[in-house]
Amino acid sequence: MKLKWKLSLSLLAVTGSLFLLGGYWMIFQNFSVSMDQAVQRFSAAHTSQLAQVTLSLAQPESGGLTQAGSDAASAVPDGSLALVDEGYSLPYSNLPDALDKMDLYAAVEAAGTGYVYRAHENDVWFLEASALPTQPNIHLVSAFSVTNLYTERASQLHRFWRISAVLLAAVALLTALVTGAVLRPLKRLQAAAQRIAGGVYSERTGFDRRDEVGALSREFDRMAGAVEARDQALRENIRQRDDFVSAFTHEVKTPMTAMLGYASMLRTRDVPLETRQKAADYIYHESKRLETLSRRLMALMRLGEEKLELEPTPLSGIFSDVRAAAAGLAGVRVLVPDSRGLYVQADRSLAADLLWNLVENAAHAAPKDGCVRIALTKADGRVELAVSDTGRGIPPEELPRITEPFYMVDKSRSRSENGSGLGLALCSRIAELHGSRLQFESTVGQGTTVRFSLREEAASCGTQD
Repeated sequence: MKLKWKLSLSLLAVTGSLFLLGGYWMIFQNFSVSMDQAVQRFSAAHTSQLAQVTLSLAQPESGGLTQAGSDAASAVPDGSLALVDEGYSLPYSNLPDALDKMDLYAAVEAAGTGYVYRAHENDVWFLEASALPTQPNIHLVSAFSVTNLYTERASQLHRFWRISAVLLAAVALLTALVTGAVLRPLKRLQAAAQRIAGGVYSERTGFDRRDEVGALSREFDRMAGAVEARDQALRENIRQRDDFVSAFTHEVKTPMTAMLGYASMLRTRDVPLETRQKAADYIYHESKRLETLSRRLMALMRLGEEKLELEPTPLSGIFSDVRAAAAGLAGVRVLVPDSRGLYVQADRSLAADLLWNLVENAAHAAPKDGCVRIALTKADGRVELAVSDTGRGIPPEELPRITEPFYMVDKSRSRSENGSGLGLALCSRIAELHGSRLQFESTVGQGTTVRFSLREEAASCGTQD
């Protein structure tokens, strides 16, 4: 059974039960009040009849019990009465034929303590008896019909049933409509979930409500966003993997094919010295490049598996390592800021490799002024390092991918300089291990700036540059 019908039937059952119980209680409460009022009125009439009988018997010209009963019946016409002696003979009676001696006996037995109800066929009678003050062996029995009260109660119950049937039908219809409106958002959620399950990860419900359904919708959309982000990340990882395999295969296959060709040529026949020298130079150049590629690839894989233990390191020591490596750069000056007394949390060798790779890339970008600048700023407990050049710059569409393994903006120039496309991938991984990330700003023809940060550390007396 659908949730809509479950809710509708549940609400109808609760509403109907409360309505029926309330209606029954109200009808029987009204009947009880009407009966109490009738009893008070009948008791008053019985008292009047008893007074009239007593008064008639006290008159000098009294005609006895028969005359007294007749006088009381004439003076107080509200109800029937009978005078009953010890043998349950009736000196006077105008009681309905439906009432018999057993009814009178029950009334006399209750005299002085209460009254009785007697039912015959469709009629109900109220009977009250009292002994005459002057003749205690004689009882006055008054009878009053309460059939109309029971008839009215039955009529009210019949009307109530008819009204209840109409109202419950209306309630059932309204409940189904309201439940359908309340559950409509859940249907949209279900439809959205089915579309997401079918691969449409951009699907959203977009409810703008301030109730539980709205909260559920927002959490659902947040979950869908997370699923979409994971899907995009997975797709990106697959794309990067495919690009990695394709690039790696190309990087290895092309030079290896040429090297095998040159080697085969050198082995199988005599060739001119100039051609032999050219082949040997190519084989040596490509072998060095493949050696660099292998070394950097192994370093990248190692960095992906290990966790660094960072320690307080003088920034000036890292700069010294970079200056030493930059001594071999022809025609490019590396400008390093003053960092005396400044310590950072780092692995010195890896941090120096990171900074040197960025400097080397900047130097290969052919800066117009022949300078590569390293700048530092301190903020929020971290030291930000920026490597800037005034070289070629990087096209905006290339920036998101330049840290991918084997990705090269200018492939021909990179290969001619023994580039492998792994340098920035290594830099990015080293920066992550130091709790940072590379940030690139570049304009084509004007230069590039790369930033990363290291956590500042208080100077340690036991640490030397």
